Amino acid sequence: MCSNNIHLIDSDSKLKEFCETLTQCTENDFVSVDTEFTRVKSFFPGLNLIQICIKNDTYLIDTMASINTDVFFKTFTSLKSTVLFYSAREDLEILSYKARLCGLNSLLPQRIVDIQLLLSFLNLSFSQGLQSAISDYLKIELPKDQTLSDWERRPLTKAQIEYASNDVLYLEALYHKIMKHCENEDKRYRWFEMAMEDFKNESSYMPKADETYKSVSGAGALNPKALNVLKELCTYRYNYAIEHDEALNRVITGKALCPLSRMNSVNEKSLIKANMKFGAIRAHGKMIVEWHAKARKVQPDEKLALPFDYFACSRDYEKPYKRLRHILRTVAKEQGICEQIICNKQNCNDYFYKLHYNETPELLKGWYKECIGEIDNEALFAE
Repeated sequence: MCSNNIHLIDSDSKLKEFCETLTQCTENDFVSVDTEFTRVKSFFPGLNLIQICIKNDTYLIDTMASINTDVFFKTFTSLKSTVLFYSAREDLEILSYKARLCGLNSLLPQRIVDIQLLLSFLNLSFSQGLQSAISDYLKIELPKDQTLSDWERRPLTKAQIEYASNDVLYLEALYHKIMKHCENEDKRYRWFEMAMEDFKNESSYMPKADETYKSVSGAGALNPKALNVLKELCTYRYNYAIEHDEALNRVITGKALCPLSRMNSVNEKSLIKANMKFGAIRAHGKMIVEWHAKARKVQPDEKLALPFDYFACSRDYEKPYKRLRHILRTVAKEQGICEQIICNKQNCNDYFYKLHYNETPELLKGWYKECIGEIDNEALFAE
């Protein structure tokens, strides 16, 4: 096991000293990063802790202490070192969000590696957990007792500190071990690097309120009138959630949006029929009834953009979807990558959606195009 010196940073002076250490990291260094955050009730994640490991020294930045973290984000986002994460999506989202609050133009470091994603590109595993990966590749068993720990509680316990430290302590060793499975000039690693750039951009993206309806599961099965109602409800919900920093599902759960949109009228008692949660009805029932009434009165937009899963919900596209998935699975096997990277719901929906609007699908851009090549659309739609 790695030797570990743990430094708890809970004051401005300690943070300044750490940032001076961080600025000394070069392009040849590795900086391992993880975060602990809370996002059960709020729209915006509450950052509780930032864990960073540099050459077996672990630094835990207590973001709930009375410190100004602006200096950290200015230093962190300008790093030239390779920054290692494991399962980075939510970490990148919260770190880029905090960097944006600091008014920074660059929201994330230039060179980021999500080791979990790298495992998928090398066809070693898909969505494997950190503790499992460390066990498989480093033969180290880590305790799991703090997985559901309360990271808002202060002071942090010794067990919490050790657990948080372990989340970053082994990332560099794990990365080097996994890279032994990567051949010289391996095209899969080049694709991975290109995918990481897309990953970074997605993590800092915030959709427009009036476009959030497009991503609602099942929206593609709604008739035009209900779809227009859905758009209005989603817009109200998103704006309210941001203004009051409340989780979207605590306002209207995603499973209730389509049933609500189909209903001609609702009252607080009938909201339960639309799969609304009791807590949300108590807190927001009256407001949602008002939203629904206003949404039903809005003049339908006949040119309203279709939701992303529209074609997945259409019987006419059942065969094209199956053929596309078959092509993508075959390509993944031939190229030696996990099929889930290219053959997933998002990519398939995007493909037919973009074709419909005469745009270039993601599968025909960048590393996807290099990996997949051309797709015969005539064969996809053949009878």
